Amino acid sequence: MVKENYHIHSTYSDGKATILEYAKEAVSKGFGEIAFTEHLAIRSGCSARKLYYSMDASRLGEYIEEVRRVQEGFSELKIRAGLEVDYFPGSEPVLRDILGSYDLDFTMLSVHWIGELCLDCYKYRRAFEIAVREEGFDKFYAKYLELLEKAVETGLFKAVAHFDVAKNWGFKPSKDFSKEELRILEKIRDLGMAVEVSSKGLRNPIKEPYPTRKILEECSSLRIPIIMGTDAHNLSELDSNIESIIEYAKSVGYSQIAIFEKGKLTYSPI
Repeated sequence: MVKENYHIHSTYSDGKATILEYAKEAVSKGFGEIAFTEHLAIRSGCSARKLYYSMDASRLGEYIEEVRRVQEGFSELKIRAGLEVDYFPGSEPVLRDILGSYDLDFTMLSVHWIGELCLDCYKYRRAFEIAVREEGFDKFYAKYLELLEKAVETGLFKAVAHFDVAKNWGFKPSKDFSKEELRILEKIRDLGMAVEVSSKGLRNPIKEPYPTRKILEECSSLRIPIIMGTDAHNLSELDSNIESIIEYAKSVGYSQIAIFEKGKLTYSPI
């Protein structure tokens, strides 16, 4: 069994601890494998317009080298170099160029933005809540799923982060979006991608893991691989509710988790 956290942010993006500090903490908490997933958030087609929480793409080589260097000091822990990449329509050529230029272990897609509104950024929370009151959450969730589907279709990524993060502030759609969600999951399966089981929602107003049980049951039925993540931005979040999401995954039939190395997927027992 490998205890895994595949969603960690260090000081290379908006995290509060270094790669070495996380590695030491991971060993003390009994992890066998961790992956750093620094934010890469670049507005459509313009490499100069990175967002405030994003790492600078020019530091990618330095970041990967540091992960490999820290790995040398930890025989009991596997440390992977990954990215959590924001998807914006039209950004595909820039992302394809960047992602194809570095020796990453895996890339995870995220949809955080609908137009000028960030779905789960604290500084945009009030604006998002006002927009939902005025327009209804169904409209935003439909748009979110549309963007998520386009992101999956690019084929640029190995995994999907927090599949239904649009529900972050406690909103849930009144309409049934099962058909749209299933269509996306089938594309994820066909592309050989993984889905993150994330404890982040348990720390936020939604008070549920991502994805919700109905979606995770579909993942299990479709035999979609899963990774485990806490979306850690500090040392205290490294093992936040990790045992809870392990049991959650087991409860819908999962007995193994995905492991990525240099883009290749293998499995380990949960």
